[in-house]
Amino acid sequence: MKLMIVIVQEQDYAKLATLLIRNRIHATRFETSGLYSNKKNETLFICVEDERQEQILDYIRESCTERKESCQVWEYNGNMMVQVEKTLKIGGATIFISEVKDIMKF
Repeated sequence: MKLMIVIVQEQDYAKLATLLIRNRIHATRFETSGLYSNKKNETLFICVEDERQEQILDYIRESCTERKESCQVWEYNGNMMVQVEKTLKIGGATIFISEVKDIMKF
């Protein structure tokens, strides 16, 4: 059994959630934000059987796309922190996968 922690951008979440719900994949959702870009994200905890892992990765690839966007970020200029405009590559997904020893529900 695997625990997948999936971080996607807010605008990609709806399409991914639809695919997960249609295919009866349960997830727990948290609203999060990135420290650097300060963009809103959705973080999903998904616990699945090993054989379904690749299926879920396909859903993530299908629904989460990378794009470029200009945004204000904080950077250190040598003296102090200043806000600068940068073009960042955002979107896509960040996925952490780990083994699950036990699952308990009470």
